[in-house]
Amino acid sequence: MVRFSRVAAHAVPLTVGALLLTTGVSVAQPSTVDAAAARTEAGINALQGIKKSLTPAERKQSSQLVVEKRLRADRSLAAKLPDYRSGVGVSATGTVSVDIAVSRDQAVASAVKAAGGTVRYAAGGAVRADLPLSALDAIAGRADVAEVKPAAQATTWSEPANRDFRAAATAQAATAQAAAATQVSEGDKAHGADTARATYGVSGSGVKVCVLSDGVDSLAKSQTAGELPAVDVLSGQQGSGDEGTAMLEIVHDLAPDAALGFATAFTSEASFAANIRALRTTGHCTIIVDDVSYYDESPFQDTQVAQAVNDVTAAGVLYFSSAGNSGNATDGTSGYYEGDFRASASKISGVTGTPHDFDPSGTTQNFDALSAGSLGKPVTLFWSDPWGKSANDYDLFILNSAGSVVASSENGQSGAQNPYEIATVPSTGSGYKVAVVKYSGADRFIALNVVRGRFVASGSLKAFSTNGVTNGHSAAASAFSVAAAPAGPAFGRPLETGDPANPAGPYPGQFTAASKWERFSSDGKRHLFYNADGSAITPGNVSSTGGTTRSKPDITAADGVATSVPGFQPFFGTSAAAPHAAAIAALLLSGKPTATAAQIRSALVSSAIDLGAPGFDTVTGNGVIMAGPALAALGVAAK
Repeated sequence: MVRFSRVAAHAVPLTVGALLLTTGVSVAQPSTVDAAAARTEAGINALQGIKKSLTPAERKQSSQLVVEKRLRADRSLAAKLPDYRSGVGVSATGTVSVDIAVSRDQAVASAVKAAGGTVRYAAGGAVRADLPLSALDAIAGRADVAEVKPAAQATTWSEPANRDFRAAATAQAATAQAAAATQVSEGDKAHGADTARATYGVSGSGVKVCVLSDGVDSLAKSQTAGELPAVDVLSGQQGSGDEGTAMLEIVHDLAPDAALGFATAFTSEASFAANIRALRTTGHCTIIVDDVSYYDESPFQDTQVAQAVNDVTAAGVLYFSSAGNSGNATDGTSGYYEGDFRASASKISGVTGTPHDFDPSGTTQNFDALSAGSLGKPVTLFWSDPWGKSANDYDLFILNSAGSVVASSENGQSGAQNPYEIATVPSTGSGYKVAVVKYSGADRFIALNVVRGRFVASGSLKAFSTNGVTNGHSAAASAFSVAAAPAGPAFGRPLETGDPANPAGPYPGQFTAASKWERFSSDGKRHLFYNADGSAITPGNVSSTGGTTRSKPDITAADGVATSVPGFQPFFGTSAAAPHAAAIAALLLSGKPTATAAQIRSALVSSAIDLGAPGFDTVTGNGVIMAGPALAALGVAAK
């Protein structure tokens, strides 16, 4: 069992005295203000005291690991930080899951084992391991170790169906079962793939579609039920979980004669990148689709997973990836903010650093408030330095309604580290807000993301958010970033009476220009500042006026469809949309095997049904793709 620490820091309203009025902290009684200011200074000074006294080995460790370790060893420090949660999961046997950046992976793997740890992955300069907390300093102190951090966490982009969807799910499942013999499912019908197969004589034959997700636990059960054929799973890469099984069923529904493959993306981020390449080289996949994102994938530069996507697309593979379920600015459903760092006029009393002012109107606001739906969600901060070469030091703080710091990320950046911080909102309580502090260095463009959460107005605090939440490898230049539109009832909303896109109720007709998109679908565009090798796109300008912009997401496809897999009945999220798009691409390739990736892209995009405002938009991209019109645009003749 993993226990999460509760060592907590009082702290950082980042403004004191009368300035607390702008934070939403009550100032009705001077003693309350004084007490809050005192807790602020004591808490943040304790955290900065740790940052200023790091040993050489600790400088290679994330701030959360260092704070967790020191709090366990120093009761006086713990007394100053009584409510702080490091976010580090420590097992009953005292181990933590870590990612270690190394120059000699096998040598470090051996050292981890000798220290009583368990190695989960070791290749390509990366080791993922369960390491005793007591062995952190010894491993980090090695000359062949560059960094030790809590294991990077991944998420898939599915949304759990709740009780509001039980009736719809039952109807959808019954319809799908009745239509199984003719391979007609909700997404199949909505995209017109059923009629396109008959009209154009295509079925996905000659094409291999490979899925990357968590796992395929129910693969054998699905095959026994006749829902899936043979699936080529990379050796040892079956993973754990069942989202992969559900995605494979979607692909098979639309492209029944396509060969199928699978590999997990959850072992580690480095393993994910390796499996992308392996699916092309040893798996011989024509099309690859995933629904996974790691929280530390940079929005401003193609890092290791995006670089793997770049490699396989350069070799001719068509790559589809979920745009994400973190919401969008159009619907007011996201917790995302990006923009140039703006130094606040109100300094932090007694501590080092300058807070970011979120309010561009001239009224100082050093915080963005978080919705109740943000509880337990990770908050990430990136800024426009090259990956692995950040010399500007930014920190991230999460505060409660009393102004106390309950979580933070204060890694040091001195020229060889990543421009990245991550902390987690507590899973209970209310009134949380987030602050960004420039500890030292130059002003940069920043990106703050409450993954699947929202920024909200609270008390005197206004909500500040922007578009652009989709990031990482889904935004790779040649990848297809896929948004979601419901094939039946939209997630969290009942089917609208008389909806022209769904005239038959939960089992739909084809998509039309009146179709809705899912309100949780992540928006673009994606602003980048660096090439994959870390060279600046616009040298000397890494502000909002520099860099380049990618028009992401690219396309939209169906979600809210039935599968036979428990937990995915129906299957909501851009996790469901991406395999629909991949399957339609398989139909195109089976109709014209000589088509280039550029020709497939042109056919999908040019024939897509525009949703919302005319032209490309930041939520649905170029629109919802349709099988028949795309085949016609590719020049495939009807049979």
